[in-house]
Amino acid sequence: MRIAIGLIVITDLIIRASDLTAHYTNEGMWSTEVIKNFGYNTGYWSLHALSGNYWWIVFLFAIHFIFAIFLIVGYKTKLSTLIVWLLLISLHNRNLFILQSGDDLLRLLLFWGLFLPWANCYSIDCKKTYTFKKQFTVANLGYLLLIASVYFFTVHLKTSTEWHAEGSAIYYALSLEQMRLSPFGDWLYKYPALMQVLTWFVFYTELSIPFLILIPTKKGYLRLIAVILITLLHVGIGLTLYVGLFNAISIALAIGLLPCFIINKWQTKLSFFKIKYTIFCRQPFLKFGKTKQIVLNYVAAIVIVLCLILNLSSVKWFNYELRSELYYPINILRLNQYWGMFSPNVLKKDGWFVYYGIDSAGRQWDVCKNQDYVDFTKPKHIVNMYKNDRWRKLAENMQSANYTFLHPLYGKYILKQWNKKHPNKKIVTLNLYFMSKQNLPNYKTTDIQKNLYSVCIDN
Repeated sequence: MRIAIGLIVITDLIIRASDLTAHYTNEGMWSTEVIKNFGYNTGYWSLHALSGNYWWIVFLFAIHFIFAIFLIVGYKTKLSTLIVWLLLISLHNRNLFILQSGDDLLRLLLFWGLFLPWANCYSIDCKKTYTFKKQFTVANLGYLLLIASVYFFTVHLKTSTEWHAEGSAIYYALSLEQMRLSPFGDWLYKYPALMQVLTWFVFYTELSIPFLILIPTKKGYLRLIAVILITLLHVGIGLTLYVGLFNAISIALAIGLLPCFIINKWQTKLSFFKIKYTIFCRQPFLKFGKTKQIVLNYVAAIVIVLCLILNLSSVKWFNYELRSELYYPINILRLNQYWGMFSPNVLKKDGWFVYYGIDSAGRQWDVCKNQDYVDFTKPKHIVNMYKNDRWRKLAENMQSANYTFLHPLYGKYILKQWNKKHPNKKIVTLNLYFMSKQNLPNYKTTDIQKNLYSVCIDN
């Protein structure tokens, strides 16, 4: 699990680095001058926001990358986990509007990684010392509850008839052309009966996973079933819907659930590894100082309680809320979480952006397609308009009435980048349009509406 998470962190950094200027510097759409004016909660912090300079961000990315490699190979594992986790918090706080649930999941897993014994095997630390630290029972419970919470609360937030009587949730999810992937998503979208069956399969799979994880069994067969279901669920989502690294993070998270008898079978086949996995069953310990162990267990217990209350406060039948003072440490550690994926119902609003540029002579330019006339017709695959899931998530957020402040910032960035790359085709005005439609039952939609999101003028 440690190796898989380290690889995901590196993959995430590479994807983000391709848009380093756009998303993390003052040359992009989200400068350090405006970062705290929108969406920032008390206690949020970011090293990445100390400067909007390109090379400062490059420096932090390089440090992050190096310690992610250390995490993979298991060198100074606890320190590496701590630094990767802190830099991830900093990175997420630098730009809140390109984040999704997978980011919360990765952040929380790295927090529990500070307590988990994931340096005990296949690590440089282990080969040097051949000693194994005692596992913290409370932290192990926190890790299990993290996975269980994702599926338990996402099910209890799915209250619409789309997930129950109708069984139409997957139909509506695949109706979102800004998310549907080709070829598997397009293929599945042709079969309404199959989508209905899969909707109920997803719902009851998510409902069963928490119990399979938390019910103790001697051999761990129930957890093995949970791992298989989690893998099937997220492979299916990953083949049909564009949701970034969320699926990979979820599958990597489940690796730690694998029971010992599975690990031991693999160990016999991978005999070239000298360190045996069976230590997780036998648990050889070094003696810990009692005070340190007690303190860490108390810290883990407090975090578990806070996370449970945060999750419970998202469902209608739980009336208690944390005192405002408690949100300060929660925000510092970025324990914030909400597992409302496609709930209580699936998003119906869909559409695509059109970038209508006008040069000094009054001629029009389609900034997206780089042509001298503006095309408002629907692209064949809307999802292909987005370079990666960070841009897709930003576009999804801009469609919400709560994030209209993003429109001029985004428009100004697009205008500036166009003029920088096309000095002989400079435009003075950019009209940002969103062509919207609402998805309806039986493969129908409302008429397409042309919405002017912003008008940006080159200064």
